[in-house]
Amino acid sequence: MPSKDQLSYRQITVGRFPAGLTGLEEIFESLYNMNREPADQLGPELVDHARQHNYIPASVEADYAAALLNEYRSYYEERRSGQKTTAKCETWRGIPREQISWFPMLDETLCDGCDKCLQFCSNRVYTSRESGTVYVAQPMNCVVGCDACARLCPHGAIRFPPRAVLNTLTCQSR
Repeated sequence: MPSKDQLSYRQITVGRFPAGLTGLEEIFESLYNMNREPADQLGPELVDHARQHNYIPASVEADYAAALLNEYRSYYEERRSGQKTTAKCETWRGIPREQISWFPMLDETLCDGCDKCLQFCSNRVYTSRESGTVYVAQPMNCVVGCDACARLCPHGAIRFPPRAVLNTLTCQSR
C-alpha cells in the first residue's frame, strides 16, 4: 500500500458538509477489481476501509457510509460505462484545486429535482438520484469562483462559501 502522501485525495459531501478523504480511489479500484457491486451492505465496509487513512467520527458513521456508497456507485458506473466523469487535478492561480474549498453545498431538503443546476453545469458537478433530486457528485469539478447554479436554483437549495475565501487564497499565493 502506498504511503499516505502518495494516496489519492477526494472531497465528498457527507450529509450536507464537505469532507476531504485520502485513499478512496485506491479503495474503489480494489473493490471494483474484486467485482464488488455497490449495495447497501457495502457502506459500513467502505467506512472501515476509509478509516485506515482518515478520521471518521463514530457519531456520523452512517452519514459517511451513505456518502461513500454514493461515491462508489458513481465510480462503479463510470468504470462499467467506460466514461470518465471526474476532473483531472488542476490549479487555480497556482494553488492545487483540491486545496480550494470552492464547491456547492446542496440542502437536499430544499431540492425538488427541477434539474436546473444539472442542466446548467457542464462540468458534471451534479448527478441525479433515483428519487429525482440531485446531489453534488463531483465537487472538485466546480469552476473556482462560479456560483451561477446557486443563482438559478428557484428554492435556494445551493450555497457557496463567501467570495472572500478566494481573495484570501489569492493573497496567500503571491
